[in-house]
Amino acid sequence: MKQLVLILICCLSFGFATSQNNGLNVDLMKPNPEKEKKFLPYLAVRYGGIENIETWKKNNRLLYFKELWYYCESFYVLRNYSTEGITLDEGAIDITRFESNRKENEEAIVLLPGFKDVLVLLPNNKLIYKP
Repeated sequence: MKQLVLILICCLSFGFATSQNNGLNVDLMKPNPEKEKKFLPYLAVRYGGIENIETWKKNNRLLYFKELWYYCESFYVLRNYSTEGITLDEGAIDITRFESNRKENEEAIVLLPGFKDVLVLLPNNKLIYKP
């Protein structure tokens, strides 16, 4: 009986310790290749151009994943919000341009003239990273 309790405590302790990981374990992170391709140019502009981005990525892996998350996941596109306009290509969005619209505790909808889709910005309290 004591061995069973000891094993149970060890298992729970291990589970608790691994749950403390904040989701940014670089070795386990595999970005969505499609999204990475769409948003890598924005990171390249911030960090020395497309010719320097691979070196920067190798030297700053955790920051790279944080920034990539920000450019890919800190917003989403709500399709067909309006009946008129063209479809928004999410890869054409430099999300930093819309930071002034972001709210603290609720999602913010950003209407873009000429598009039938809208941007929805996650609230500041839901961001895991913001440059």
